Amino acid sequence: MDKLKTVDINSVHWEKIQSEGLDLDYCNAIPKAIANDLFKELESSLQYFSGKLSQIKVFGKVYPLPRQQVAYGDPGITYTYSGITVPALPWPMPVLALRDLLFNLKGLEYNFVLVNKYRNGHDHMGEHRDNEPDLDPNYPIASEKIRKK
Repeated sequence: MDKLKTVDINSVHWEKIQSEGLDLDYCNAIPKAIANDLFKELESSLQYFSGKLSQIKVFGKVYPLPRQQVAYGDPGITYTYSGITVPALPWPMPVLALRDLLFNLKGLEYNFVLVNKYRNGHDHMGEHRDNEPDLDPNYPIASEKIRKK
């Protein structure tokens, strides 16, 4: 998405929250009009996993994921959590544009993204930690919340 290239990264105001076990930097980097256009583009183009990749194992029992999910990343990258291994599909342009914006904002280059879509109030995740062995504990997790307006 070319509009993300127009974001003035020098005018982004960062906030910080720190507490025991928490070090969070956050901002509203994407202007509302661009975020709305991005949401529409993602809504119309992303194809979420189905079959075994739309299930999760909790305490040995398999359940449907409480959300829709798809993963993108560099060739050969996978992510394993809760008994499932998620393969990275090739980067689609709008997701690649978000990754590039994040690099321009923070200087961090990510090789994988797990996209979660929560369809309604019934889709949700309980409190949890992203502490899987595949993750580097010294490399921050980036999260973008795009809400339908």
